[in-house]
Amino acid sequence: MSDLSPRALLDRATLWARRHVLAVDVCWAALWFVLLVATRPRDGLHTAEAWVYLGLAAASCAALALRRTRPLPALAALGALMAVHVLWFDHLTALAGVAALVGAYTVQAELPGPWRTAGFAVLTAGTVWAILDIAPEHIAADPRLRLNTVLSGWTAVVLFSLLGALRRRNREEFGRVVEHARLLETQQEQEVRLAALAERTRIAREMHDILAHSLNVVVAQADGGRYAAAADPGRAVAALDTIAQVGRESAAELHRLLDVLRDGEARGTAPAPGADDLPVLVEEYRRVGLRIRLSRHGEQPALPAAASLTVYRVVQESLANVLRHAGPVPVRVEITWSPGRAEVLVANPVPAAVPEGGAPEEGRRGHGLIGMRERVGLHGGALEAGTDEATGGWRVHAVIPWEHA
Repeated sequence: MSDLSPRALLDRATLWARRHVLAVDVCWAALWFVLLVATRPRDGLHTAEAWVYLGLAAASCAALALRRTRPLPALAALGALMAVHVLWFDHLTALAGVAALVGAYTVQAELPGPWRTAGFAVLTAGTVWAILDIAPEHIAADPRLRLNTVLSGWTAVVLFSLLGALRRRNREEFGRVVEHARLLETQQEQEVRLAALAERTRIAREMHDILAHSLNVVVAQADGGRYAAAADPGRAVAALDTIAQVGRESAAELHRLLDVLRDGEARGTAPAPGADDLPVLVEEYRRVGLRIRLSRHGEQPALPAAASLTVYRVVQESLANVLRHAGPVPVRVEITWSPGRAEVLVANPVPAAVPEGGAPEEGRRGHGLIGMRERVGLHGGALEAGTDEATGGWRVHAVIPWEHA
């Protein structure tokens, strides 16, 4: 149901007037023409003066109807018509008053800076000329009275000029507010898009870690089960069980992540893995052949979910890289806890005969190390990955800080 309150009707009328400037000015010009005809010379339409007056009134109102759509040509035409008025008539009429006052308002409201100054100068000079040109029988011959009339005319011109300047300032201020609102809306849209892009990047990183972990375990178990099928069917069955378990866990995590990308659907509520899940992760990799020694130093503090997930992903990606590049070798995983800080160390020897793909030497690093470094960098930490000069093995060392109370 539409709102018919006075305030709503006024707002609608104002909005319509802003969109239909020419129609509004034509209505005003028609009203002024009616008033000017009503105040025409009283000798009827039988004299040339009456017809000239009506012609000047019609032409002036036509110019006033274009005062906002074509301000400069309209005001120039109005000035020429007023010059004809002063030269033809020996007295001032309502037409001269309406044209001078509306013209003064329009000059300041619609014209650009230099033209406003020129228009005001023409109006003040024209006011002096029009008043001094009046015949003595229509105004007192006393120079002081004529000067008072000139001052009164200037006062009226200045007053309407100030009203026009105020209107222009209000319109400019409104335009600045609208532009500011548009810029804020654009900024908010950009922030939403950037947030969505950051979220999708995070999801892509999560998917990479999940797939790298699960596929490495699946490939290792499949290879082991294939070789053990003939000699030890029980080991082959155990390998298939591990493949199924890892596949289900990875599918569940991927489903939770993909739910975030679907608008309008219920999103998964399963918690993301964290530092508390490291023993389970290590046990999974032990089942596929890695000989992992997990040691933790210090008491694990209450850390934020994002930092906890980063610790888990760094260990997960490091173990996945070990399995992919070095095979079933001994791995040392050390977690050192301190207030507001966690240090992760994953070290393993590099066998002489490296499996296909080789060790991730400098220059051959894949997206996994890049993802780990980005994750740690988000917390203001640092990650180092490379050959350990002391042992000759591969070493990943990450420092993950966070704010704590």
